[in-house]
Formats: sequence, C-alpha cells, structure tokens
Amino acid sequence: MRSSRHLALAGLAALSFAIPAPAQTIVRGRLLDAASDGVIAEATIVISAHRGQWQTSTRSDSAGTFEFPDVGLGAYRLRASRIGYREVLGDLALESDSVVSVELRMAAQSVVLQPVTVMSRSGQRMSPAMRGFMERMQSGHGRFITRSEILGRRAGRVTDVLTGIPNLRPSSGRMGTSGSPMSRGSSTAQCQMMFIIDGVRMVHPMPSAPRVRPAEFVIDEYVSPSEIDGIEVYRGEADTPSQFVTPLVRCGTIVIWTRRGKRL
Repeated sequence: MRSSRHLALAGLAALSFAIPAPAQTIVRGRLLDAASDGVIAEATIVISAHRGQWQTSTRSDSAGTFEFPDVGLGAYRLRASRIGYREVLGDLALESDSVVSVELRMAAQSVVLQPVTVMSRSGQRMSPAMRGFMERMQSGHGRFITRSEILGRRAGRVTDVLTGIPNLRPSSGRMGTSGSPMSRGSSTAQCQMMFIIDGVRMVHPMPSAPRVRPAEFVIDEYVSPSEIDGIEVYRGEADTPSQFVTPLVRCGTIVIWTRRGKRL
C-alpha cells in the first residue's frame, strides 16, 4: 500500500525521504505564494537527474497542483519557475515506493522587462524560434543580444560580439583569425561554454588517438554576425531554461538563432 509524506520547500532546500519497499514513486506538489498563500498556476516545474542528462517537466494547473507519475528511485533536482516569482530549487532522494507530496512556496519578485524589439520583417510573420526568443527575453533571465544590437556593433566575428558581456572571454588555448572558444570565469580558472545553434548542440567529436586533446569548438568557424537573428547567454544550470539544459550546463550555455534557421 502506498504511503504519503508532505514537505515544504523555501528557496534552495535539500529534501530526503526514507520509506520502505522498492518500485516507483509518484511526486505530487502544489505551488503557493509565500506571502499570501494563494495558488500559483501556469508555472513550469522541472524534475531532473544525472546533472540534467535526464529530465521532464510539467505545468501547475489552476489549483496550483502538479504531478510526476512513476518516477524511478534515486536522486533528483526539482525546479519551479514563473514570471514574477523567484525560482525555487530543491533536491529529492527517492528511496522507496511511495506517494511524495511537496509544497513549493515562491516569493514574488519585481521583474523589469526589457523593451521589445520587433524581429520580423515587414509583411512576414515571426518564426516560432524567434517568438520563443522574445518570450524568454521578457522573462528577465539570461543575457540577450538582438539582431539590431549585433549589426550596430559592426563586429567582424561572433567572439567580438560576445566579449562585450562581463566575465565572458575567449579562451587562450587557440589564437588566430578564426577566433577562440568562449569561456566563463577568470583567466586562471576558465570553464568552456556550450554552444547551441538553431536548437542543435554543437560539440566536436572526441579524438580516437590516445593522449590527444579533444578539438575546441570555435563559433566563428560556423556562423558570422550578419547571419544571426538573436543570441541568448546563460551562466549556469539555475539560469538556463530546461530546453537548453545539457550535461555541460555547469559552465554556461550560449544559444544562437540564425536567419537560415528562421523556419524552426
């Protein structure tokens, strides 16, 4: 017979459960406003494991409730987000067959939305990819560069556009006119960032020969500033939307939307 336990998350919390018997677990929850106790509908809740290698998401309904059925045993991260509220993170350790109840309390946050820049040309509809870009830009998470900004900088390379972002710089491991990999952090502790172009994760294959370092991904060899409609920059897992989370999310993610991918 399934058992039920109830916990509350406030900010970054560590949750653990110890309930006997093996099998699957149902994770049920409810989102509440931390100040008013009112329900929060239409929020996005993501449950992930193995540092983002596996994840699934759902949305809270009109009563603020959500459910993840048949979740396997193990360690998970739970994340809830909604415009106007601070994101909530928590860790789950599911150790046995059970029905786990989780109450998430989200604190309200004032969000200053950036001015909306119309990306579609006259007489043409905006692509689904760029509609998503504009919606994420209005959420207040991440750093966004629009096509008008890119053209205004008159940059010859994408790395020249990106180096204007604080704490983001080309790696020193490769020099030349073709550019360098982009890293986040100081010159002594750099962490190479992941690139996603038109929804495709860009990774160089690992070398077949032993003791040979993998090739470094250089964005300037794949796309030029004139081809780009928009750029999104996220600094880590907590900042990155679920659809862009990868095993390398720790170092940050740069998402680029090009004009050749405008039908996506």
